[in-house]
Amino acid sequence: MDTKAYKLLKDSFDRELTSRENDELLKALKENPRLREEAKSLQKVRDLLLDDDASFGSFFTEKVMARIETIQESNIIYAFNRIAIPGLVAAIILLLITILGNNSISFDSLLGVNALQPEYLTDFLIY
Repeated sequence: MDTKAYKLLKDSFDRELTSRENDELLKALKENPRLREEAKSLQKVRDLLLDDDASFGSFFTEKVMARIETIQESNIIYAFNRIAIPGLVAAIILLLITILGNNSISFDSLLGVNALQPEYLTDFLIY
């Protein structure tokens, strides 16, 4: 199929063709049966779209927005459960390891500085 003629056919549905373009299209339609079939097909699609009276029920927008909010809330809860709970478990395990390793619950043992000597203070601050 001639691409120029096909482009003119598509353009004829979108805008008003010039007289020269219209003459070229009519000539191509007379000569090419496939182009005529395509023109009929495009006209059927256009008629279907123009005649369609799609209407939405009452409160359609509100129902859609409520459903979107529900989905977003469930995604947030799912992400929280996937990240926060394992993080909390890891923190508890680290706390237990620290407490059981030092046999103490002091603040120094929690920070891991219970055996820190003043002469090694610079080493501690560097790391």
